[in-house]
Amino acid sequence: MMAFKMESSQLKIAEKLVILNDRAVGMLTRIYNIKKACADTKSKPAFLADKHMENVIKHVARKFPVVDARMNTSTFHYVDTMKEDIIKSLGLYYYTFADLMELKDNILQLLTTMDACQCQLDISLNYELTAGYLNLVVNLICLMVLLSRVDDRKVVLGLFNAAYDLLHGQSESSFPRLGQMILDYEHPMRKLSEDLGPLNRLISSALSSLSPVYLRRNITANTWRNAQILSLTANPQQILYAAQTDTVLWLLRHLSEWPSSSKKASKHCDELVDRQLPELLYYMLELRQLVTKYSDVIQRYYLKYVNGYDAIMTRELVANINDLNEDDAAILSDFASSISSINSDTDLRALRLDWFRFQARTSMARSPFLLTKNRKLAIIMNTNVFHLKMIDLQDEMLKETSDLSVYCFYIKTLERQWRSCLTLPSQSRFALCFARICGHFSCALHDMCPEEKNHILEKSLALCNSILDDVCQSITDVVGALCEYELRLAEQTSPSTIAAQIVSQMLRTKGGKNAAAAAQKDPTPAGEESYRADRQTLTYPDKLQTTLIELCAGVSQYRQLFVSDHFFAPREYLSQHIEHKFVDLILAMAVDPASPSTPRRPSDLLMIIQSYMTVLQNIDACVPLDITRLFNNVLLQQTQPLDSRNKETMTYIYTKWYLEVVLRRASAGHMLWSEHLQAMISSGEGIEFAPEQYTDPRELRCLAQIIGPYGVKYLAERLTWHVASQIGELNKIVLANRDVLHTARTNFDCNERMKEVMQVLSHEPKEKKGSTSSPADAILQRTSIIGQIFSFRDALHTALEQVLLHRLPFLTSSFANLYNSMDDNGKSALGELGAAMGMQGPIDIALSNAVRAQSLQVNPDEHYQMSCLLLVAIAISLPKLATVESATYKPSLRASLNNTHCIPLAVNTMAGALFHHHGRGDIHLRMKEFLALASSSVLRAAQEMDGRQDTTNNQSALYIMLEQLVNKCRWLSMDVLEACFPYNLVRTAYQHCYQQEADTFQ
Repeated sequence: MMAFKMESSQLKIAEKLVILNDRAVGMLTRIYNIKKACADTKSKPAFLADKHMENVIKHVARKFPVVDARMNTSTFHYVDTMKEDIIKSLGLYYYTFADLMELKDNILQLLTTMDACQCQLDISLNYELTAGYLNLVVNLICLMVLLSRVDDRKVVLGLFNAAYDLLHGQSESSFPRLGQMILDYEHPMRKLSEDLGPLNRLISSALSSLSPVYLRRNITANTWRNAQILSLTANPQQILYAAQTDTVLWLLRHLSEWPSSSKKASKHCDELVDRQLPELLYYMLELRQLVTKYSDVIQRYYLKYVNGYDAIMTRELVANINDLNEDDAAILSDFASSISSINSDTDLRALRLDWFRFQARTSMARSPFLLTKNRKLAIIMNTNVFHLKMIDLQDEMLKETSDLSVYCFYIKTLERQWRSCLTLPSQSRFALCFARICGHFSCALHDMCPEEKNHILEKSLALCNSILDDVCQSITDVVGALCEYELRLAEQTSPSTIAAQIVSQMLRTKGGKNAAAAAQKDPTPAGEESYRADRQTLTYPDKLQTTLIELCAGVSQYRQLFVSDHFFAPREYLSQHIEHKFVDLILAMAVDPASPSTPRRPSDLLMIIQSYMTVLQNIDACVPLDITRLFNNVLLQQTQPLDSRNKETMTYIYTKWYLEVVLRRASAGHMLWSEHLQAMISSGEGIEFAPEQYTDPRELRCLAQIIGPYGVKYLAERLTWHVASQIGELNKIVLANRDVLHTARTNFDCNERMKEVMQVLSHEPKEKKGSTSSPADAILQRTSIIGQIFSFRDALHTALEQVLLHRLPFLTSSFANLYNSMDDNGKSALGELGAAMGMQGPIDIALSNAVRAQSLQVNPDEHYQMSCLLLVAIAISLPKLATVESATYKPSLRASLNNTHCIPLAVNTMAGALFHHHGRGDIHLRMKEFLALASSSVLRAAQEMDGRQDTTNNQSALYIMLEQLVNKCRWLSMDVLEACFPYNLVRTAYQHCYQQEADTFQ
């Protein structure tokens, strides 16, 4: 008897079970890491894929474990050259397998010892001992099965041993046994049956004790409810049992291993799919979160419970037990006395280990005290241990009951489940529970395999990111569908749709074939979507809205998700996705599908944007998002040429189109600027769009709302640079005819000298290829182009001013009062700010800056003389227009067919910018000089053309041009005009033009 007591005290079964189980889990992690490394060509050692190693690898795999490197020197010559690298690379793998062999021996030794001691295992009595024993058996089986699935295990071990033999002259000491173990476990189930067969009695008794617990945890939910097991009022503590985890684990393992060779098996596999699984996972995680949140409350409760009840009950029970030996009595008495004085800082691991030791000692057949005959003690002690765990091991209890880190090894199943969840509206609000599961992946790590940490954490972060992206993408898809529906509703009340309805009504009133055609094209009337036959029937937008609410409910539940030391903000994800979706929708609709090269009319695009914004504003009711900030981010970026993703914006699209299409065609004479309509209109055929639909005041106001002040500034700058380039070309002409123009400036009252000057300027240089027009024609054409550009830009600024006056009346009026109270110098100082507000100042500061940038290399005095001569050139070239038929002035349009009516605006703007740049304060003198030269040239040309019938006489257009020049110039007045030009000619010119246009209509 004394011998048995000494032997049992030295066995340390409890300590060995704890240590071996922990080491077995760590070894499982290491073997799994090796299995992955050997299966991946990128992570396994590079020399295993070397062509020089092919013969060696084949030899080792064929002869394993008999690998004699010294007897096969030719085969292992390459191994000999790199034996140190092989040992270094494969050493970790080899010694891991050696550790596995040692661990297997220790496990089998302990299992055999417990069987020899005839331990009696019952999960309801000696829980720690039975669970530790069964876990050890399971871990052993898993280790051996996993070992048999490691690719290249023979090659790795054989190569390492060969390199070791070549380096040290002898094989590694553990290789013979290790090689035999590899051969024995080629078929692991057969070998395990041999190893564990003698232990059948003990394993069977342990498994048999699980039967009542297994039956209880595998009955239906209805039975649980009827027995009030699932009742918050009757048994609230039962809710925290691990039944949910059992369900999840069972589904995962059966889905992964279910046979799929036949249609019947596939059908059964489909039946395993649980559509309500996301909801189950969600409530599991919610309960887990509640336990974590109130962990202090739970700890205080059980601390008081142990001190106030368990300690007293245990002392009374231990005092009534008489048949314990001295050591066992000491364990129980120390346990009873210790739990009566514990607090939150007490280390309770020793108490639980004492109870584990007591179970191991009293579960042996030859023990004088049998735990099976003292069930009350076992129940009370197990309850005590559970209460102690709830004090200091709540995290471990949560891991044991609700850990979902197993999903780390079922990634494809996880992907299928979360994507299936997104397709079910009733479950979509629980989709983010799969992202929370990624935070459990770190529980699959073990200290024995730090190499797995980075891989597992990166996998968890990548999966969480993918899940959040998928959820947000689903929301944006629904938002896109709602935007399309809202746009259809807006189009039903748009002017174009109403016009089509009016046309169809008129056709129906006429009857005949037109009525039938109109009936077919009759659009859906606005408001029809509000009629319902049954309030229970969900319409298409109802379904979309329901889906959106469900998806957004899932996102709004969590401000942050903590995964692998990283915080994820689902709402920020959603905000970014909606922002990108909003941008993509706008840019997709910015181009007219009927004409891909032409953007939509600004009014149409503004209606589309407002429809989309209406939908996005409703999202705020589903999920708390800062929609105002989102609108500001998106729409402000659209006022710049490129957005944050370096993509083209609406500002860039419209700027490019207006510059490269509208103004280029206007410069070519296909369009003209109408002062009356304040828009570009077509002057001929061959234009696939109506210019007035893009340039009239309403469209420009819509454009200003879309691209904002920043966008208008960007467009105006591009226009100004085009004007600056035209001025550069004019300066080249002036430079080429500098002497002639200087003569005209000093002798403008000499008819003979002016005739010579005009002959030179009217000469067409035939020797230059591609340039057949005379200098005077080129000057007038480029000046007209400049006037067109300025007319369009001024209309754009006017539209911006009207928009700002409507949107920001107080700010606009305050600035207008300040601006109007200043003199010209003050207005010039605020020129850029005024342009940003849409106000036109006396000086075009943007043009002045552009001219300054182009003339940095030119002498200021020389540039000043060129500017003066440029005005002289324009003034003396004006009479050329009298012979051009297309220069005829149209009073109904207040325009000429060749846009020469824009010359006054061009001259006034250029003169102000050029001479402001020189800073000599003589703008009014230069304009008076220009008026004197122009009026003198026009009157001289009129005198010369009197009585000539062979040429076109458009003198009236020139007279009107001089009058408009003075009207639009702040440095000239009618008195100045009257001094050098008789105003009765202007009145006669207007009368002549009105009469001429009236005659053409008759």
